[in-house]
Formats: sequence, structure tokens, C-alpha cells
Amino acid sequence: MHLKISKRGDRRYLSVVQNYREGGKTKTRTVESIGYADAFADRYPDPIAHFRAYVDELNEAQRASKQPVTLSFARDEQIKAHGEPTAREGAGIVLAYFDALGVGSFFRARERATEGAPQAGRVFEMLAVERAQHVTSKLETWQARASFPRTCDFSFKEVYEALPAIAQASAGLVTHMNRALEGIRGPRDASVVYLVLQSFSFATANDVDSTRHLHGSGSGRPLVGLGMALDRDGIPITYWIMPATPTPADVRRTVDRLKRDLGAHRVIVVAGRTPHAADIAHDLTRTGDGFVINRPLRPDDEDRRAWIADPAGYRESRSGNYRIKSRITAVQGGSTCDSVKDVVLWGRDYTARARRARSERARYSSEWAALAQETQAAAAPGPHPAAQATPPADLDGYVCVASSEVDLSEAAIFHIYREIWRLAEPFQIMEADVSPSPFPVPHADHVRAHFLICYTSFFALRLLRADMGWSYNAAQVAQALLEMRGAHLRDNWYLFSYRSPVSDAIEEATGVPIARKLRTTGDMRALISTARVHIERAGSRKANA
Repeated sequence: MHLKISKRGDRRYLSVVQNYREGGKTKTRTVESIGYADAFADRYPDPIAHFRAYVDELNEAQRASKQPVTLSFARDEQIKAHGEPTAREGAGIVLAYFDALGVGSFFRARERATEGAPQAGRVFEMLAVERAQHVTSKLETWQARASFPRTCDFSFKEVYEALPAIAQASAGLVTHMNRALEGIRGPRDASVVYLVLQSFSFATANDVDSTRHLHGSGSGRPLVGLGMALDRDGIPITYWIMPATPTPADVRRTVDRLKRDLGAHRVIVVAGRTPHAADIAHDLTRTGDGFVINRPLRPDDEDRRAWIADPAGYRESRSGNYRIKSRITAVQGGSTCDSVKDVVLWGRDYTARARRARSERARYSSEWAALAQETQAAAAPGPHPAAQATPPADLDGYVCVASSEVDLSEAAIFHIYREIWRLAEPFQIMEADVSPSPFPVPHADHVRAHFLICYTSFFALRLLRADMGWSYNAAQVAQALLEMRGAHLRDNWYLFSYRSPVSDAIEEATGVPIARKLRTTGDMRALISTARVHIERAGSRKANA
């Protein structure tokens, strides 16, 4: 194969072609149409040199795939004392999405302009790629760096030293990824924007100035809120650090900003438990916006308890693990009366989870009571998480949601509400992420760097799931990426043994032969390049479909 450069007017069109013999004549077939060279000028300093290197990688992979492989082992050969690094196809897939979004090139440009710490880009890639697959600490991620598809020759201290530079890059990288995505997929539909609200608590050991810009929870663990905007297709657009318990005014400022900056006609707020839920919902309805918000099950709400307990109206899943129903009620707000759709879902696994949590609360009831008394006396007004009313035991397993979207089905409303769970999973903060740290980092920088790492991994995973037609949930895709590991055999060879319907769907979405048993490190580099080009061209394929 070779790179063909065709002149079309003043422009040069690039394609990958292959010569073959037919009827005694040499003919050429197009393997892959790449596009005009100038369309890639903003991503690569020399697009032609870049794609020539890409063709070289394809040829290397093709040569390796056609040669039979013979490996021999002594019967008593021993495993090395500290094990062998694995080859990680899943990490390569995530890196391909990062490359398509210009993550690496963004950090390299900052380093050249002396705006970023050396290695900050590679530290970021390592941490964010791992976070896309599962939640693990920075230390564990660094300890497994030998298995990362790219060289990570930095110390653990340098990981923490890079965090302030990563924090400073947050706004620029978000803008850069949005532009890159629009460049390869076209304009995004932001006519309706989903604003997902979530709060997190952070440990503060060894961080500098740990309480600044954060809200105390009364338990020694500062709380911080996150607001993430998703476009109409469910792909992230941006995020902001917000108060852990935002007021209606906080939410209104964010909604107005989304409308101003993105041109959104309507914003739908998705939120879990918040003490200001009723006021936020009323304010959103007043301006024509919407909401999908958790409604805690209070022991004193007899009407809702009776409705929830009544078996009439529930629709049950085929497995019997879930049942759901809804009703439309009128809610008085000031001088207006709004229609709200109540949705209640019961889940067998939710019940087991609630009962485990109830058991834990019972074991530590005296400690919870003391903590509640302490925080009520010292904290700012408003309910503390430890002092909130516990739902009665007969309501274990039920989740209630209120929504302004009365025309949507209860399943569609609950699907929207699940966004806060999908957001919370990759953004989890582990104690080991902040304690002990080998290098003192300003806590505000630590928080900002953590959120950028998590946001980018979330972005890539959402884009992959969209390319898979949303056929699998985030946990299934992340688990498949994690399982796609190859064990080292000998020399440069790795053996892969994982295959599932999810990995087959990833293969189709990214255009790489994931089901191959044997790969070399060269094959891994080619996999990343092939997947990146396939991802970049997905928009034109959909447009021509």
C-alpha cells in the first residue's frame, strides 16, 4: 500500500491505494479515502508526512499478520518475579478517541509555548485513559504504566507536579475538543441542552489551602458541585464547578449562560437530591425550561406512599427485576399551577443496596447521631447529608423522580435521570487519590485537574457509545475495554483471549480487528492509528449513508 496524492484544482486529495495484478496488467484499488490534505492542517504540521507514516504502520501490520508465528517455551519456564506488562487494546481504543479529539496535540502545543509542565500531556493521557475503563487511584495507575500503550517515563512525584498545569488547561482543552469534534462530525445540536448536577466530597490530606473555594460538609470533607452540559445527542459540551447544593439563583445563572453561549432554546436540568428542588423546578418551568429531579420519599407524605405501595399501574420487566409507573399531578407554585409527571421505579438490586445501607447506618447509629448534632450546631443552614431523614423500610428499592416533561414516557424520563449515575461513576474520588500525596498541590488545582481528567474520559466513552449506537451501557463498554488485555508470550508477542458481543460492537465502531489473538507492539500502534482515522471519518460516513 502507498499514499496516493491527487491534485484537484489547487488542492491535494489523499487516499491509501494498493497495486494488484489482473489479466497481466497492474491495477490500483483504493483501500481508504482520507480527504483533502488542507483539511488536516490544523491537526498535523505536515499532513502528507503524517499519513505516509500512517500507511507505513498499515504495511507493517499487514506484513506481521500474514507471517506464521512459531513460539517455543521450556516446560519448566518460570513467571518473572514481578510479572510481565500486558498489552491493552482497550487503552488503545480510548487513546484513539483522545487523538481524534486532539488531546495530545493540545498539550504538546502548550509545552512548546512553555505554558505546561513537561510530561503533563502524557500524565494526563495515562490518568484519563485509565479512568475511562475503571475507577482507580493515581498511584495504581502509575504503577501499571508499563502496560500503557505509550511510554510513561516519569516518577510518581512528577504525576502530582503535573496537576497544576492540567488544571490550568481545563477551559482550553474543553474548547479544543469541541472544535475537533465539530471538525470531524459537523455542527452539534445544542437546541436542547441537558444540565446534569452532581456533588462530590474530597479528602484534603497533604493538599495546600484545602478549604478555599469549597463548601464544608461538617465532617472534615469539603464538598464541591459539578454541572455538566450535554447536547441533544448526549455528548458532553462543557462543565462548571458549582456549589454542592446550588440555589435556584445558581442554577438560573448557569442556564442563562448555556443559552447565551450555546444558543440553546431550552435547558433541562437533571439532578439528584437537593434541598432547593421545588424552587429550582418552579423557576425552570416559569421560563419554559425543564427538569428531571429526584423526589425523596418522606415518611410524612402519605399520598405518595400510598400511591407507590399500590400495585396497580406498574409495568414489570420481563425478568421481574424492575417495575415502573407514573402519574401526572398539579403542583402549585406562587400564582401558577404546573403539571408534573411523577415516575417511580422499583428495582431488585436497588432494594438490596438500600438494605445494606440501612444495615450500615444501624451499626453506626450513635456516631451518625453525634455527627448530626455537631453539624447542625456548626454548619450553615440547610440539611446535612448525615441528618437527612431516612426513607421508611417499606420503601426500600423505590426511586422517585419528578419531571416537567409530561409528554415523555416514564421509561424515557428515567433514562434521562440515569445520567446522574453515569456521570457520578467515572468522577468518583478515591481516598488514595489525595492521601498521601508525594507533592503538595493546591487543593483547588487538584479538584480542577481531577474534574478535567474525568470529563475527558467521560467524553471519549460517550462518543464511543454513540458510535456503537448506544447499544450497551457505560459499565458494559468500560468493562469490555478493561478486559481487552493481552498476556506477554515471548519477545514482542502478546496473546489476547477476550471476546464478547460488546467487544465485537467496539470493533465495528472503530474499524480495527479487535478479535485477533496475536499482536505485537507495532500492531498496537497501528491499532491506535487505524481507529483514529476511522473515528475521524465517521461523520462523513454517516452523512453519505
